[in-house]
Amino acid sequence: MNNLGETILFVSLMLAAALLAWVLYSYFVRAKRSEVTKKSVGKTLRTMAPLREWRVLENVTLADKKGNVTADHLVIAPYGVLVFTDIHQQGSYYGELRDEQWLISTGGENQVETLRVKVPNPVRNNERFVAALRARLTAGEVYNVPVEALCPVTQSKAEVFVTGANALVVPAGRLREVLSRQKYQKDNGVDTGKIAALLQNS
Repeated sequence: MNNLGETILFVSLMLAAALLAWVLYSYFVRAKRSEVTKKSVGKTLRTMAPLREWRVLENVTLADKKGNVTADHLVIAPYGVLVFTDIHQQGSYYGELRDEQWLISTGGENQVETLRVKVPNPVRNNERFVAALRARLTAGEVYNVPVEALCPVTQSKAEVFVTGANALVVPAGRLREVLSRQKYQKDNGVDTGKIAALLQNS
C-alpha cells in the first residue's frame, strides 16, 4: 500500500507540475504576443501622421507627486494632444471604470489554463498622465491645448466588459476609423513642435 500511495503521490505531483508548466507557458506566450500587438498601434499612428502633421512619441514618461507615469503613445497634432494607454493582454476584462485595477480572465471558465489576474486600470493611468501632461505644459507656458485620452485594444481576442468604459476604449482594429473623425482633423493652432520639445526634454 505504501508503494501504491507513493506512486499516486508522485503521479499527482507530476501532473500538477505539468499543469503549472502549461499555464506559465500560455502566460508567457500571451505576454510575448502582447508586446507584438502593442507595436501595431504605434505603426498605425505613424502611418497616419505625415498627411496630418502629427508628431508621434512612444513610451513617454512624466513625473508627478506619486512618481513616474507612462503613456504608451502620444500624438501631438494641430488639434491637440492624444494620449494612449494600450489594452494589450488577451482575455476578458472586468471591473468598474473607477477601479484601481481591472480583472483579466483568460482561457474560459471550463478550460484548465484559465488565468485570472489583476492589472492596473488603463483609464486611470491615462487620467494620471493627462494631469502630469497639463502640469508640464503649464510649466512650459503652453496653454489652452485640447487633451484627450483613449485606450486602444490591441488584441483581437480581448474584450472589455467594464462598466462605463465604452467611450474611452477603442475596439481592436478600429483605431484608424476613430482617429479619422472630423474633430481630430481640426486645426486648433497647437504648436506641435514646442510641445514635442517640452516632452522630449522632460
